[in-house]
Amino acid sequence: MKKHYEIQHKLLRRLILDNLIVTLLLIVLFPIYFKWRNGTEFVFVEFMIWMLIAFTIITNIPAIVIYLNYYRENKNTKFTLDFEEEKIIITKDGNEKQYLRKEIKKSTYHLGIYYKNAIDRGSRLPMLISDFGYWDLQFKNGDRYYLTNLLHDFLHESPKYSKTKYRFRFYPYIKKNDKKQAINLNKRLEKEKTLTEQFIEKFKTKNEKQLLEILDNRKGYQKEAVKAVEILLKRKNVG
Repeated sequence: MKKHYEIQHKLLRRLILDNLIVTLLLIVLFPIYFKWRNGTEFVFVEFMIWMLIAFTIITNIPAIVIYLNYYRENKNTKFTLDFEEEKIIITKDGNEKQYLRKEIKKSTYHLGIYYKNAIDRGSRLPMLISDFGYWDLQFKNGDRYYLTNLLHDFLHESPKYSKTKYRFRFYPYIKKNDKKQAINLNKRLEKEKTLTEQFIEKFKTKNEKQLLEILDNRKGYQKEAVKAVEILLKRKNVG
């Protein structure tokens, strides 16, 4: 099975859609809310229109800069993942090279800081730059590529190379001299294990009826809490 990746416009369409949603909220829903709150019509004056245009431009500048950065890096790049022969074929500026999976020296996914929420349960809000990311792929012969999500959109899925590590950055501009240590997402599993153990400690004084009530209302609890209840019930030989 082979999968081919080259410049695609999903990220650009997503940016346009996000801007349309923000614009809709500002020019449609806000006047409705204003009228409901104050009982009078909200009227856009020329000054407010220019403020809206300025706001849109300013909030988009970081995303536009990253988009151009990614496009400049990948405009003449495409690659193919061959899962049967376990190799990757990369074409850059017309030169095609093939590499075996075992020739990979280092694989790092650079993602926006928003996606670190999945690890530390943070409350970071998504921004226009949140979905940008790239794959820093290094081979034993010294070759190195930066495969951005203008070429592919699997950065937020399970990595294609099992030893891939992660870097979470507020502004995921391609940083070729980045020396900070990437992390292994196994730490995420360790974090989940810790949270589960915390809930076990918290729930251990509850009786079977109380634990079963949590299971019956599992949608209102964190998955680690539900898992802790299942472990405690199993210990009590219930279910």
